[in-house]
Amino acid sequence: MLRDGVQNTYITRRVNMPTGKSHAELVREVSPKIKAQAFFSARVAEAHILDKLREISDGYSRGEMGLGEARNRLKDFLKAEGYDPHKGGLKNLASTARLNLILKQNAAMAHAAGEWQRMHDPDAMKVFPFVRYHCMKRRSRDNHAALDGKIFDKNDPFLRTHTPPWDFHCHCTLEEITAKEAGKTPELIQPKTPEDQVTVDSESGFVFDPEHAFSDYYLKVVKSPVDRGNIREEAELAFGDQVYFEENNFAMKLVPKSYGDYAASDLPSAKEWTAVPSPKDINPETARKKLEQGFMLTAADGRKCMLDHAVLDHWEKEENKLPGDILNRLTKFQYVIETLLNPVERWDQETQCRYLKKFQKKTGGYEGCMVVVTNNGKCRTYFLPSISQVDKARSGIGHESFV
Repeated sequence: MLRDGVQNTYITRRVNMPTGKSHAELVREVSPKIKAQAFFSARVAEAHILDKLREISDGYSRGEMGLGEARNRLKDFLKAEGYDPHKGGLKNLASTARLNLILKQNAAMAHAAGEWQRMHDPDAMKVFPFVRYHCMKRRSRDNHAALDGKIFDKNDPFLRTHTPPWDFHCHCTLEEITAKEAGKTPELIQPKTPEDQVTVDSESGFVFDPEHAFSDYYLKVVKSPVDRGNIREEAELAFGDQVYFEENNFAMKLVPKSYGDYAASDLPSAKEWTAVPSPKDINPETARKKLEQGFMLTAADGRKCMLDHAVLDHWEKEENKLPGDILNRLTKFQYVIETLLNPVERWDQETQCRYLKKFQKKTGGYEGCMVVVTNNGKCRTYFLPSISQVDKARSGIGHESFV
């Protein structure tokens, strides 16, 4: 089980990144810095599926369940989503091989992020300025086996792409050693790799940069504006006003605040909420014109809410949504009105509040809507495809129920 502290912080702080990209595209187009800070799986673009993968994977990484239980829970979920758990191969999300890879790799990355932070504590750096690389398997890949026994300065940039696990199924480890111990075998001490010569030589192209697992998010290194938008939206949903964006949304910083959630307040899950029928779709151009003109709405608690072009800007510029997704949100704009006028709950944070409501999908099942209203009355809107995402949004200084 992971101990409380940096490893658990790493698990909690990661941002979901739904993506339709293949593994090869992720290797080419997404920076190692972002991959160290995000939870994703190749070709998993559906937010509710990624959300469930994250939920079970995080539970396994924390030691709350064993590998078999975690894998079986995911197989049951994915089978209900139409996947075939009996079809083998890594391309099948529900296969034993793919699920084992997801669960084990994320647990290993959480451990590595925690170990990196611990090993680079100033006191640890004074006593143990070096690490010795150990290749733990007899049948290891050649490039892993070639490092066995070699000694590296902890500040060597080489370790940012070669700290285990630096490829899938990597079982190598780093052992902290003193300068005196390193000096006994000076021929094994490796010269530092210049920053501009650090390369990735994993067979799969996988790379994990533990140095940036806890740093601010610099989204400019994500080439796709759609991916940047997905990361931004997931961060807003997960962290609320704990997340700040600067430099044209390319820099994202998390400032932890002491917010309780629905469980800490002894509230039931949103699964227990009564759902209302989905409102009728409206003409998207009608919704767009209303937002461009702007109008004021009084929420259920008397708060004045301005719905205007800022909502469109949030979708089109800040989140970089695809045209079809924007059209869908405009079509469903009546959800926003209903959520403000008849919410189930409102959660207050320092600079904003969140109104939440649960709807019955026309195709069966449930979905949620959240409208965020800042202290100056500006609105942002989110459509939540699963009830678990509704529950994740229920956090703040306090809350008010309207049912």
